[in-house]
Formats: sequence, C-alpha cells, structure tokens
Amino acid sequence: MKRPRHIERDGYHVLDWQDDPGFSITNLWQQFPELVLGRYFVNTSYDSGFLTLSDSERQDGWRMVGRLAHSPQIRSTDQIPHDQYDEWLVFDQPVQVEEFETMVNHGSFTPIDFDWEEKRERFWEQVIRLGPLHVIAENDAVYLLSRDEGLIHRITNAEPGASPNGGPAERFGNSRVGGGPPSVS
Repeated sequence: MKRPRHIERDGYHVLDWQDDPGFSITNLWQQFPELVLGRYFVNTSYDSGFLTLSDSERQDGWRMVGRLAHSPQIRSTDQIPHDQYDEWLVFDQPVQVEEFETMVNHGSFTPIDFDWEEKRERFWEQVIRLGPLHVIAENDAVYLLSRDEGLIHRITNAEPGASPNGGPAERFGNSRVGGGPPSVS
C-alpha cells in the first residue's frame, strides 16, 4: 500500500490511492478490519451494476431495498462480496437506503478532484444527506471517505507495503540491508 492522497471535506477525511494499481478495497479492509467489522454495508455498485443476492446471503441476513443490497452486521471480511467497480456505504447501525447515484462507474472518479464538478458535487450531497461512517470504493483506483479520524490516522501512518493485521512489511526493492547484527569496525 502506497501513501494515499488526503483531504478533509464536510466532516470527512478522504483518502485515495490513484497511483497504486495493485491495491484493492479488499487489501484495505484486510489490513484495517476495523473499517468493516461490526458495521452494516449498503452496496451502491457491484461490478458496475447491482449486487444480486444469493439464497445463502439472504439466509445470512442480507436484504434488498430497491436495487441496493444491505448487509447484516459484518463479522468477517469474507462476508463482503467484491468484484470490481464496487462502492459501499458503511454505517454503525442498520439503515435503509433506497437510492444512491453511484459515481464509481466513472473510471477516474475520485471525491477529491474529479473534473466533472456537477457529478462530484452530487456525490457529496448524497454522502452528507445519508451520513455514512465510511464510503469505500474501487474503480481505476481506491477511495475511502471516513468520519473516523483515529482510523484515518492509523491508515495514513501505516508503513508502505505493510501486510494485513500488522505482519511483516513487504520489502521494496533491494535495500542492501543484510540479515544479522551490524558489523563493527
């Protein structure tokens, strides 16, 4: 994970990873499971369309409100379906969102500086009206909006290349650092 761009707007911290092509939303919530665990999701886009629930997902408590899938309380990151061009609203409590005009399907959309100002402002109007704790999305990049300042601090201060759940970090390039104790001259 490279360092994201970071701005603040309307009570939200906004991060985006535009220059990190191997990074996905699953990487994000696996490295920072507190983003999703114990939360309730509303899917506004799944593979550029709408999520169709399976019988087993319905039995697990997923439900449809109009065309939007609503999750039960998330207890494992494995509960969250993921494809590409996905957008999720994340809440602390169960909610009912009947509609949301998704922007993630505009491949270059980012809440930071998308050139189509009307679409960017429409996105922000919806977010402010609905008040999710987070918005997590992936198109040509990954973006996260969050009202959780502590979480944003942990994400922005994470070591680049850190593996999920605090394991050893991925090594970038050849640092020429060998193993063992330092040499003494």
